[in-house]
Amino acid sequence: MMLLYAVLTIALNNVLIVNCNCLNNRTNSLNESLSNFTYTWINETHVDFVDSASNNKEVDCLGLGKTVAIALSWFFSDKANGSNMLTVQFLLSSRNQPNRVQVYIGKQFGLEWTDFKIERKTIIIVHGFLSHSNEKWITEMEEAFLKWNDVNVIVVDWSAGSNTWNYYKAAINTRTVGYQISKFLEHITNVTTVGSNWGTIHLIGHSLGAHICGFAAKEFKKRQSNWIIHRITGLDPAQPCFRNTDSSIHLDKTDAPFVDVIHTNGRLLSNLGLGLPEPIGHVDFYPNGGKIQPGCFESNRTYFGYLPIPQTFIQQAICSHGRSYVYLTESLLLTSTNNCSFWSHYWNLTYRNIKQIMSKPCNKDICIEMGIKAETYPHRGTFFLVTSDSSPYCVNETELSKEVKKQLKIDYIDELQD
Repeated sequence: MMLLYAVLTIALNNVLIVNCNCLNNRTNSLNESLSNFTYTWINETHVDFVDSASNNKEVDCLGLGKTVAIALSWFFSDKANGSNMLTVQFLLSSRNQPNRVQVYIGKQFGLEWTDFKIERKTIIIVHGFLSHSNEKWITEMEEAFLKWNDVNVIVVDWSAGSNTWNYYKAAINTRTVGYQISKFLEHITNVTTVGSNWGTIHLIGHSLGAHICGFAAKEFKKRQSNWIIHRITGLDPAQPCFRNTDSSIHLDKTDAPFVDVIHTNGRLLSNLGLGLPEPIGHVDFYPNGGKIQPGCFESNRTYFGYLPIPQTFIQQAICSHGRSYVYLTESLLLTSTNNCSFWSHYWNLTYRNIKQIMSKPCNKDICIEMGIKAETYPHRGTFFLVTSDSSPYCVNETELSKEVKKQLKIDYIDELQD
């Protein structure tokens, strides 16, 4: 499914072209835009995306200009799903109950048939575009969390809003899903006994799912609760429709006390990058530079032959975009062995700085671990690390491979020519 996701994203980028116009123009044929999209929950009306008309700011989803986007906007004229139309599933599991149990929002809500315990840490995992809750990476991450600690795991399935060729529509649906997650959490607080010991909440989202986590946290903050979303982990947050937007329209470090982001495909969209390149968290990790991952450089597979794009570029994007969740899962598994850590050096995001930082040994005073242990360190900022090109990805050495050196020179060629 990740393969299909990237194919369609690239196809949208190069063939169909969609523009998320966040000007508050009610007469625009694409009036269900990121700025003015609304939905209803029972009898409530909620304006989801901040009205950006005041600063006259336009969000061009695929960076190809307004004129071309408007010419093809008829293709994306479908309305985004309101929360009363979009089905979102919540699937709970725990060590004592590893088989998922679905819990429904609304009058049917109840936790009687689950092993959910409010005093545990609660992990919420959210997939991205053209994906679903049974993806292999989600199952592996869910199992890794249950091995790591006695936690509640909630997998969110919003495939009813993500499985569409219309990326623009899926992007708008992210806010709807975020709202439903906040309502689900509110339902849990309403049935929890007063005086309970409240565990913390950790939201984890890949691609569009990362922004869903941000929206869920923004909405849940509005509700006075003893339950706190303490951490959000963004796994290569989606770039199209979310780059160069107000912080209210994407995952941001203001959404939770600790927001960490793993950037694995942060090229510009014009270079077929699917993830955001800019830092948006308290801690932003850029493994191998954060643009293309080792082992994703070359491939002999022959998918996408019908697209007018070199297949290697597409495969790089697919592979690199998915490494973000692989790295997080591996960090969970490493906690039981303690034989390797994803040590990361503070980095100023320049090529020249890489040689300087990699010549210094890491320790807890100057470095931080990428992955599940990131929140245990006081360090904040942007960080660089190296990985191997295959599992296990964690490496103890700090030498850059020839492959990574070559790719970094390509990615930072403009800087080297200055």
